[in-house]
Amino acid sequence: MVIVAVASLGVSAQKSRSLKNPFFVFNNGFNKQGIPLIPLAGQVSLLKKYGFEGIEHQETERLIELKEAFQKAGLNIYADYMQIDIDKPEPYLTDWKNVIPQLKGTGIILWVHIHSVVYKPSDEAADPKVVEILQGLADFCKPYGVKVAIYHHVGLLAQKAEDSFRLAQKTNRENVGSVFNLCHFLKTDSEDNLEHVINLTLPKLMAVSISGADGGDTKNMDWDRLIQPLGKGTFDVYRLVEFLVDKGYTGPFGLQCYALKGAPENYLPQSSEAWKGFKARYAVRTNVLSDIERKEGWELLFDGKSTNFWRGINQKVFPSTGWKVEKGDLVACADSANGGDIITQKQYGNFILKWEWLMETKGGNSGVKYMVMEGIGTNKAYGYGLEYQLLDDKNHPWMTEGKMKPNDYHTLGALYELYSASPDKHPAPLGLWNESQIVCKGGKIQHWLNGRMILECDRTTEDFRAKIAASKFKDVPGFGIVPKGYILLQDHGSIIRFRNLKIREL
Repeated sequence: MVIVAVASLGVSAQKSRSLKNPFFVFNNGFNKQGIPLIPLAGQVSLLKKYGFEGIEHQETERLIELKEAFQKAGLNIYADYMQIDIDKPEPYLTDWKNVIPQLKGTGIILWVHIHSVVYKPSDEAADPKVVEILQGLADFCKPYGVKVAIYHHVGLLAQKAEDSFRLAQKTNRENVGSVFNLCHFLKTDSEDNLEHVINLTLPKLMAVSISGADGGDTKNMDWDRLIQPLGKGTFDVYRLVEFLVDKGYTGPFGLQCYALKGAPENYLPQSSEAWKGFKARYAVRTNVLSDIERKEGWELLFDGKSTNFWRGINQKVFPSTGWKVEKGDLVACADSANGGDIITQKQYGNFILKWEWLMETKGGNSGVKYMVMEGIGTNKAYGYGLEYQLLDDKNHPWMTEGKMKPNDYHTLGALYELYSASPDKHPAPLGLWNESQIVCKGGKIQHWLNGRMILECDRTTEDFRAKIAASKFKDVPGFGIVPKGYILLQDHGSIIRFRNLKIREL
């Protein structure tokens, strides 16, 4: 679906972003319990058929044979899963000393998983011993251009992504780096910590493993929910890939297949199509209208450069503080002096409004309002209207202090003060982009988040009027029932970015 739509947008002549990172398949995508071992020729055929650029291998057995077969087919071995046991006199297979010289010129990454029964997972007391082993391995690998990256894994010594980075940093070798493994991150950490972990590990990051996954209480999920075909699950893996590439990550992405069931034909086609969709989606420029959108009557509310589409509420001009245009985004930047809310130059009645937003402030609060009236109230920097709440729910003080309940009518996606959003909503982790949409047609209202409708109501009903009468807006004349009004972006003291603001009148 994504590929067809993007291919029809008519934006090929525009300067666009490009997702060039290699995409390969884990060894466990082919060698699984319960299915016959797929010979090398069969693996090559499947990779070619589904458009993957290579594979990951495990240890030294048949590695050189695999290298030669793949090179002939124009494919690569991007990584090899290498075990290091720090409790043993020989911490890894002695055969590596024979094999590594034969890997010269391949650029292969030995992503090492580190074992010990003496030390517990994430125990920094083991670091000196680990570092000594890694330094010796790295020095041996260096003349052959072979890299070493610490693969973090549940239950192993380097259990978390931070462990991988710490050990890579302490090893202090140019050819030693870290790995970010999505499924093991979700099993050992919180989505709320994703931005921090990526920013921390990025300077040493050599490889990333991904798969489809569900979001939510991931620490308590089984592997079949944390490892799905790419494109499946409620965790938006595209936004993770986008975040990494926007930050400058150029290394490979590997498809983790450990928990995927059946033959490769069950999950490789889906994952390949999802990756193609990622590439197509990433390539489309922001803050532009496609040919299809123009034909459908969409109009831009922000072009990535100017603020001409907006003005301060109860003002004729755009605020001089509190807002800025930065890197193609419209930013409520939490200046020392707030700029107040901004509104569109014209009013709208029946419409579809869509936009992307990224909350930078932990516990941040903002909103997009519609059917907004001007000249109401004593605070001239504030606008009254129906509000699509934008909130970092988990970290907002109201939530942490118990003043707000999960999924009440103050949380993300709610029609503020009136209707709660569905609890089945899946925002991207803090620091990653989300996509929202409001549909307002006649009396019907819909709120959407990341492709899912999370709220629906009708402002012509008695229930709607009763909710207004019970709200803090009960004394605001015309609140929520005017036939048309302005679109408003809220300056609520939090840093939030907006882009791809587009509206279509119905």
